[in-house]
Amino acid sequence: MKGVSTLAIKHFLKPLLLSGALAAVLTGCQLTQPSLPAISDSGTKQLGHVVWHDLVTPDLKQSQTFYQAVFDWQFRAVNDDYVLVSTNGQVIAGMAKLDNKQNNSHWLALVSVADVDSVINSTRSAGGKTLIGKTTITGRGDIAVLEDPQGALFSVINTVNGDPSLTINNNSWIWQEVWSDDPAASSAFYQQLAGYSTAQKTLFGANYSFLKINSSPAFGFVKKPDAEIGNTWVNYIKVADVDATILKVTAAGGQVLMAPNDAVRNGTVAIIRDPAGAGLVIQETTK
Repeated sequence: MKGVSTLAIKHFLKPLLLSGALAAVLTGCQLTQPSLPAISDSGTKQLGHVVWHDLVTPDLKQSQTFYQAVFDWQFRAVNDDYVLVSTNGQVIAGMAKLDNKQNNSHWLALVSVADVDSVINSTRSAGGKTLIGKTTITGRGDIAVLEDPQGALFSVINTVNGDPSLTINNNSWIWQEVWSDDPAASSAFYQQLAGYSTAQKTLFGANYSFLKINSSPAFGFVKKPDAEIGNTWVNYIKVADVDATILKVTAAGGQVLMAPNDAVRNGTVAIIRDPAGAGLVIQETTK
C-alpha cells in the first residue's frame, strides 16, 4: 500500500515477527477441534474466494468486547474456546482461544478450495510449508493452515455444506491482499489454488494487481514498503465512516497505526490493531 509508513507496517506485522511464534502455536490451535458449526448451509461453493475468517486470540472476552464496541458484532459461544461472530444477521467469522507466551492475536483468512490435499502438495512443491495438515472438522469440512513460499500464512477450507455468499455490508469483510516483497511471485503461487485469471486496474493513480475467478475479484497483491518486515495477508473491513471508526478503536483499547490521510487511497483507509495485536485495515467506501 503506497504511502504507508514502515513504522506502521512493522507494528501491524508485529505478531508475525516474533521468531515464527504464530506458526508454532497454530499447531495446537483450537481451530482444529473435532467439531464446529458449518460456516454456511448454502450448498454452493465460492471456490477461490476468501469465505471465512478466524481470529486466534489469547483472550476471547477481551476480543469480543473490542469488536463489539468498534463494529457492533454479535457473538454466540460454541464452547469455552470458540465463538461465532455475526453482523447484519449473517455469521461472518469465528474466534478461537489460543494460549501463547507472546500474548498475540491474528486474523487468519480461509480460501475455499475443492481439494485440500492438492493445495498442500502444490504448496510444498513450490517451497511453502504445512503448519496444520489436512484436518476434518465435523460439521465444517476439511481445513489446512499453510505458509506460502514467501512466508505469508493462509488457510484453505473445503466446506461440507457450502460457502457463504459474497455480499458486502458495513462492518463486514470487503477485501483481502497479500503484502509481499515480490507481488508477481506471490500472484504466480496463488494462481494454482483455483481457476484464477490475473487482472490489473488503476487504483488511486497506481497500478494494482489482483486475481479474479469467474469475472469476480478475489484478492490483490501489494509491494511491501520494507524488506525487513514479513510477508502477510491483510484483511479489510468496510465501514460507513473511517474517521468515526478510529475513534471507537482507541476508546475500546485498540491502536490506530495509520490514520486516514490523503496520500493513501484518498484518505479512505486506516490501519488498526486490536488490544491483543491483530491488525486490520478499515475502509470507507460506497461500494
